[in-house]
Amino acid sequence: MAVRRATSDVLARGSRKGARSDEAPAVAAPIRVFISYSHMDDAARRRLDIHMAQLKREGVSVFFDGDMIAGAELDPRIRRELRLADIFVALASPAYLHSRYCFEIEYGYALRKAKRGKVHLVVALIEECQWRHTRMARYKLLPKDGKPVSKWRPHGEAFEDIVNGLRGVVKAVRADRATSSLDKRVRTARAAQPAKRPSAPEPPSRKRKTVPVGPSKAAASPSRPAKSRTPARKPAGRPRQGGPGTRSA
Repeated sequence: MAVRRATSDVLARGSRKGARSDEAPAVAAPIRVFISYSHMDDAARRRLDIHMAQLKREGVSVFFDGDMIAGAELDPRIRRELRLADIFVALASPAYLHSRYCFEIEYGYALRKAKRGKVHLVVALIEECQWRHTRMARYKLLPKDGKPVSKWRPHGEAFEDIVNGLRGVVKAVRADRATSSLDKRVRTARAAQPAKRPSAPEPPSRKRKTVPVGPSKAAASPSRPAKSRTPARKPAGRPRQGGPGTRSA
């Protein structure tokens, strides 16, 4: 009951705030998408970016490394974007699997994060490759049916299918955020409620002694037989010798 009451209080306060016209609407944090790709597949990355234009208008932020030179370790900016990403998209191809930086460093970082439930991992298949024999087989694969973009005619339909799949993932991220935000507000509301004082203990009830109804004398117990009201007879004594009516020998 307390949780339900706190939830209703939070929702009521939210509706009252929304009713006030003088308050600016809260701006939701963007959904952050990290695109990981081999520079040999830059044409496919640019084509996907064009098809994601509407998602960007709807509050989706897309990051790719651009002209950054990949090294043996993660660049500080790339590390930051990987840490903040809600969705990680790997453009899988033979070139991607061949790149140690792409597959082992960037994808490896995202894989560890996905195992902790901190990012949604998506594989967009650009060209046929050995993805089935990697850890990619455990995660969401686009386009549908595992058909690589290179085998679609026209290619635009494949990129549209990828974007539609990403739209579903974006929806899931927003639902997770809404649930997490509501839980946080409920916990805050419960913490703000004054603690209930312990109720005073009830005084012990006084039991009234019941007076038995009946004769004042207690009934005889089996171990102590009741006394008989009939007087016991005295045993007859022996006749005295020499008394009246007796003869001497």
